[in-house]
Amino acid sequence: MHTRRFYQIPRLSLAPLETPIEPLSRLSASLTGTASLFIKRDDFIGPLVWGNKLRKLEYSLARAKELKADTIITCGAVQSNHARTTAMVARRIGLKCVLVLNGEEPAEPRRNYLISRLMGVEIRLVPTRSDREPGMNRAAEEVRAGGGKPFIIPLGASDEIGTPGFVNAMFEIKSQQESMGLRFSHIVVSTSSGGTQGGLEAGKRIAGMHDIKIIGISADDSSEEIIIRALSAANPIMEYTGLAPIAAGELTVEDGYTGPGYGIPTPESDRAAGLFLEHEGILLDSTYTGKAAAGLIGLIESGRFKKNDRVLFWHTGGLVNLF
Repeated sequence: MHTRRFYQIPRLSLAPLETPIEPLSRLSASLTGTASLFIKRDDFIGPLVWGNKLRKLEYSLARAKELKADTIITCGAVQSNHARTTAMVARRIGLKCVLVLNGEEPAEPRRNYLISRLMGVEIRLVPTRSDREPGMNRAAEEVRAGGGKPFIIPLGASDEIGTPGFVNAMFEIKSQQESMGLRFSHIVVSTSSGGTQGGLEAGKRIAGMHDIKIIGISADDSSEEIIIRALSAANPIMEYTGLAPIAAGELTVEDGYTGPGYGIPTPESDRAAGLFLEHEGILLDSTYTGKAAAGLIGLIESGRFKKNDRVLFWHTGGLVNLF
């Protein structure tokens, strides 16, 4: 019943999403006494490595279309993957887009900011992260005043509307486990705005995958802050599908790998990115996946996993920020 109820949620198919799972056998061998490591390649989603953001946008934009919105409004940092991806998808389905970005305008437009500029979407710069939500609300008021119909997508599409994208991803993992003839003991994933981890936590319960342990590695904020956001994203889905709410104590977020702050590399993330590239030829970014990999390696070296564990590292994409 829970599964049937979940699949009634509207979804807009935007890209093939059954991304591959690959063994990290050479990396595993380089780390003494480790578990068996695997990687989920969401860096394979879409052109310009749209990454995991697209999973949530399939649901957010389905709701926007259902409400007959003509303008999508979202936010992020100046080099936000989520903001750039949202703008690209809005353009693709014929909607206007307003991006509210915190930070200074780059002296030379590059990376995600450059791509957003090239698309001709409206960009509004605000000073700080706390100014983003008021900025989105002002933009929405102006769209309404002009006779338009705005739809606000919060940071990372990490609310009860977008989070089903990662519930669906857990069904994908369940199917892939069966076809591979194995079961993962842990998932290690970058976490920040809470929707990815919240969706995985709700998804494992809805899909009946109760034994798998999900470990979020913070890209920026404290574990307490992220857990609150993840529960806020996950529990409306739990209620909708008729399941008991998730308690804060059931979530694991490691916040010891964030370093000086969001988007700032650390010696540990640089080392982790180097090991992934040296042993597996896989690129990681400094904002999310590099720090998540630093957390993975830190947990391995501290003895967190057993030798017979099978650990799935979730590559969430975001490689545009490398260049």
